[in-house]
Amino acid sequence: MCYNYFHNKQIKEYYGKGEKNMTFEAFQSYIKENVLKEWREDADIEMAVVRKNNGIELCGLYIRREEEQISPTIYLDEYYSYYLKGEALEEIITRIREEYEWKISRVADYHFNLEKFEYVRDRIVYRLVNYEKNKEILEDCPHLRLYDLALTFRWVAHSDDIGISTALVTNQELQVWGISMNELLLAARENTPRLFPVHMIDMDEMIAQAGIPISLDESAIPMYIMTNEQEVNGASVLLYDNVLESFALEKKTDFYILPSSIHEVILVPSNKIDDPSALFTMVSDANNTVVALGDILSDSVYYYNRRKNQIVPVGKERKIV
Repeated sequence: MCYNYFHNKQIKEYYGKGEKNMTFEAFQSYIKENVLKEWREDADIEMAVVRKNNGIELCGLYIRREEEQISPTIYLDEYYSYYLKGEALEEIITRIREEYEWKISRVADYHFNLEKFEYVRDRIVYRLVNYEKNKEILEDCPHLRLYDLALTFRWVAHSDDIGISTALVTNQELQVWGISMNELLLAARENTPRLFPVHMIDMDEMIAQAGIPISLDESAIPMYIMTNEQEVNGASVLLYDNVLESFALEKKTDFYILPSSIHEVILVPSNKIDDPSALFTMVSDANNTVVALGDILSDSVYYYNRRKNQIVPVGKERKIV
C-alpha cells in the first residue's frame, strides 16, 4: 500500500476535510480489487510509491501484461481527489482504464530492449533539477552537480505533439548497460538538443500574442524566455552548445539567468539591470506563489559572462561570485 500521510492530508484539507468515509488506503484497495474485473483479468496489478521531482511522492498504479514491455504509471492521488469531490467510484474506474489504454497506445509501436545500451542510446537526454530538493533520488541515479543544481539523465519512451513520456536513468541501469558516466553524458549531449530544440520567446511578444494589453514603456526591462519547442524540462537548454554564447553575441551584453522553473529560464540583459536584488525577489515570489512545487528549479540567480563563456551564481550579497 503506497500511503503517503502528508500528501493525503493535503488532499483532505483542500477538497473538504475528507468528508468521505473511505481513506486513501481503502480507496487504493478498492481500485486494486476492481479495476481489472471484466476488463484485463489476465494482467497483474501493482502499487508503489513513486518519488517525483523535488521530493514529491505519489501513489503509482501499474497494470502489467506479459506482452507489453512498458507499464505506464497511473497516479491515484489525483483520482482520490476526484473521489473526495464526489465523483462515483465506477466513473473513476472507467477513467483509470481509459488513461491506461491511451498511455499504452502511445508506446505500442515502440520496441525496447532496455538491457542493451545501443537500443536506447539515441533516446538518452538530460534534465536539470534542484540538488538539495532531490538528494534522496540522486543517491540512486547518475548525475552531475552544477552549483545548486543537478544534471540527471532520462530515456525517452515517447514524444509527440500531445506530450512526452520519459523515465529516470538509475545506477542499476548504468551497471546493466556497462557504460561510464562520460558515455552517458556524451549521448545526452547529442540527443537532447536534437529531440528538444531550443525555443526563444520575447516576453513582450508572448504577452501580446496572448491578447493581454501592455504599455510599451521604453524603460521596461527586456526579458526573454528560453525553453525547448515542447516546453517540457526546457531549463536544460542552458547546457546546449553555443546557445548562451549566440544570445550574448546577438544582444552584445552579458545577462542574468532566472530559473523560473524546470521547464524554462528567463534571460535578462545585464546592461539593463543596475541592482539585481529585484531579480532575487522575482524568482522567490514566483516559486512561493505561482510555480508548482514539483516544477521549482532554484531560488538562485545566475550570471552569464560572455567573455569567459561561463555561468556563475550571483551571491546573496547581490554581487557576482
